[in-house]
Amino acid sequence: MSTIFLAVQTGMVVRDLLRCGPLERVLAQPDAQVVLLTPGVRDPVFVEEFAHERVTVVPHQPYGPTPMVWRLMNRRWRHARTAWQADAVHRLEERLIPVPSSYDELFRAYEPALVVSGDPLRPGDANLIAAARRHDVPSLGSVRSWDNILKHLRTRPDALTVWTAMNAREAVEVDRYRPEQVTQVGAPQLDVYFSGLSCSREELCARMGLDPRKKILVLATSSFTYDSDQTYLVDMVLEAIRSGDIRAPVQVVLRLHPDDRAGRYLKYRTAPEIVLDIPERYLATLGWTMTRADLERMAALLTHADVMVNFATSVTLECAIVDTPTLLVAFSPVDPQEMQRYVLGLHFKMHYQALVERDLVPIAWDRDALIGWINRYLDDPSLYRSQRAETVRDWVQFTDGRSGARLGDALLRAAGLTPPAAVAAVDATACASV
Repeated sequence: MSTIFLAVQTGMVVRDLLRCGPLERVLAQPDAQVVLLTPGVRDPVFVEEFAHERVTVVPHQPYGPTPMVWRLMNRRWRHARTAWQADAVHRLEERLIPVPSSYDELFRAYEPALVVSGDPLRPGDANLIAAARRHDVPSLGSVRSWDNILKHLRTRPDALTVWTAMNAREAVEVDRYRPEQVTQVGAPQLDVYFSGLSCSREELCARMGLDPRKKILVLATSSFTYDSDQTYLVDMVLEAIRSGDIRAPVQVVLRLHPDDRAGRYLKYRTAPEIVLDIPERYLATLGWTMTRADLERMAALLTHADVMVNFATSVTLECAIVDTPTLLVAFSPVDPQEMQRYVLGLHFKMHYQALVERDLVPIAWDRDALIGWINRYLDDPSLYRSQRAETVRDWVQFTDGRSGARLGDALLRAAGLTPPAAVAAVDATACASV
């Protein structure tokens, strides 16, 4: 029996690795057992959900970098020009990372074949990876989003799994990994978009209290900062609907980012044109999360939406998959400095840069452009269709609905185990078609 240590720091890792196929795929190999290192050990709901004869749940010991380690990480990111240089600086970092005695005890008790960081963007697994290296155990980081590498990984395992070829190049160019250390697997959380939609537009409208006779405009807020007020955008759209500036009969689904403050949007509960869509699934010790049913509901909403408006979030990729017209907002009359810092100065110069430079999604720079694009999209949803297809090709890449299984297989191989044969054959076909 081979043991895989899997660190689960957040509810989003629960969604991606435990509910979207990778864990199921690993456990389909009868010689594999999994130890989940997670704050969820204190949450009876979490423990009950993932109870299995070959799954053990133990405490996660989070790590926070000291100022010296932060300085070394920044020097590595800025100055390392080769994988050898990055590794050398990282060895200095690891000497300053204390390994809890409880981790040493776990390694002696289970003798793992592989240690996995479920979110290497965060620093919390760095001490676990350091323990793995001291015990001569290979480690792997599952990069859980398309923008993570450009933001720099705080935990540096021996190898990575990433979404796409684009992310693989970033891992080499930004974090100085060697090409052979990076495996492309796709995004498990996007598999739902390729598994066949089971909810019709009429069913969705009935479930959400929407009028099936009206167009659906989804407005997705962003995390920004806790002080950022995005209600100005809702007010603009609402006023345009009521004044007739938006010509078609439209209803708004206001989809809040889980890190947004719900209180500022409660005033729209009585607006007949608006339906609030507030994330409600929450694990006591791990934070906001989503189940498979939540993902299916989101996929149905974006599929049946007529227009999506957002602030440079990942929902743009999801809309591209289902060919839903999408518009980015890049202005704020109430908080222009924060808009400049967060959207234009950060996102548009980082993971959104190529999307913007290649004109793959239109941008509203003011109120007139916002309303103008909404009307154009409602009149002609085929606008930017080829650009949406290009986005799927380059930023999503795997469209077979098997990314969760592919990631599970990558974990098994890294642990020295053979994946179950049936899906391995499917995966070879899927990779050949990309």
